[in-house]
Amino acid sequence: MRKLGLIACGSFSLFSQLASAQVAPPATAPAARPPAPAAAPRTQPASPTTTQPGTAAPAAGSATAVEEPKLPTVDDPMLAPAPRAAQMITSWRQALELVRAHSVDVRSSVARVERARAEARQALAGALPRLTATAGVETHILRGEIVDGAGNRLATLPGRPTGWLAQLDLVVPLFRPAEWDAHGTAKDAVNVRQLDVKEAERRVVAAVADAIVSTVTAERLAEVNRVLLRSALSTLDLNKRRAALGASSALDVLRAEQDVEATRAGVVSADEQLLRAREALGLALGTHTGFGVSQEIRVENLATDAQTTCRREKDVAARADVRAASANIALAERRKNNIDWTLYPTVDARSRLTYYGAEIAQNGTHIEWTVGAYLTWELYEGGLRYAERDALEADIRLSREQLADTRRRADLEVSQSTRAVQVARTNLAVSTRARDIAAETARLAKIAFMNGSGTSFDLVDTARTLRQAELDLAVKEFEVLRAEVTAFLALASCDV
Repeated sequence: MRKLGLIACGSFSLFSQLASAQVAPPATAPAARPPAPAAAPRTQPASPTTTQPGTAAPAAGSATAVEEPKLPTVDDPMLAPAPRAAQMITSWRQALELVRAHSVDVRSSVARVERARAEARQALAGALPRLTATAGVETHILRGEIVDGAGNRLATLPGRPTGWLAQLDLVVPLFRPAEWDAHGTAKDAVNVRQLDVKEAERRVVAAVADAIVSTVTAERLAEVNRVLLRSALSTLDLNKRRAALGASSALDVLRAEQDVEATRAGVVSADEQLLRAREALGLALGTHTGFGVSQEIRVENLATDAQTTCRREKDVAARADVRAASANIALAERRKNNIDWTLYPTVDARSRLTYYGAEIAQNGTHIEWTVGAYLTWELYEGGLRYAERDALEADIRLSREQLADTRRRADLEVSQSTRAVQVARTNLAVSTRARDIAAETARLAKIAFMNGSGTSFDLVDTARTLRQAELDLAVKEFEVLRAEVTAFLALASCDV
């Protein structure tokens, strides 16, 4: 027993020498229990300020409180911050300006509106007057001769082999019901395309907001992984010092090195995810280059910023996609009714002014001018109109099914996004609790290890658990913001 006591005293003396040989960490070195607020400058994480029930953390000022020993400071190239993006988003207004200038979805929707307006003008052209100018020249190749009974040639017909004329035709539609109705139908199509633009703007705004949150989340994870790498490197250095003093085995050092390499892999993966998130943000903005998010954008205020562009509707029926699907039904019904107007005759007034090169007009002059009215009635065209009517009847049924599907999807999206907010907040509370427990467990394992009563396996295992808890908490914090923005935009109309 006395020998065991001497060994324990020797171990305590060894760890005292190890602790006294450490270099004091700089002010920026992370504590053994990584504080989440220091790594999240954009939004405050949900870290409790009081001890949660069930944690092993001793109360402040308690006589039994054990001060956590400080780990050695380390330096490593991978601890350098992630590379800064070449281009940065500094404000929500700037993001919207980039969307207006480069978004393919928005610009394509606007182009469809312009095309619909052009088609409306084309439909109107059939009901407006038409003026046609014609000029021509012709030569008679075969000419005839007039002879008398004796065979003498009296004349050659026509007398002038070459003649020319100029002609103006004016047609004024007086009764064109099909063209008038087609113009009204085309104008309704313009309104439908404008609703499509509003839906495209809502989706683009939602995509940009989600990409911004994803980019900030990726930046946060890259920071957290570097904090965890610093902690793992400190633990490795501590094990190496213990091994140099004979208080630790090579297995302890190898176990710590394994933990460091696993943490390095996390840093590499987080950096790649950050690059992909920046590229996704650039794609959402309509460019092929990656964009970072400036510190000036407060992610926690993103929902408020979105309200400057979008307004929340009271009902799903007011959403642009649902309104567009409903308008498509009315448009299909009007197109079907337009077939009925083609069964009516059309009435046109026509005026023709002709100038002949020779005096061959019926009035014996060079000029001929006629005015008249014409009724045109297409009685049978091979059943084409009836086939078009049947096709448009099918379009009406299809539009109604699309409206029902769009309405169901919109209702489901709104209900799911609303529920997702509560789920995200609950997950954040659970993740915060798990992080606090993991941090306290890692702290106690570190104290036990440095005092000689713990093992390196406990130290590495608790550090790994803490690392996963920190990463999970970082994700859960921003999932709450993403859920809130998504819930707002799920029932909103936007003006980009």
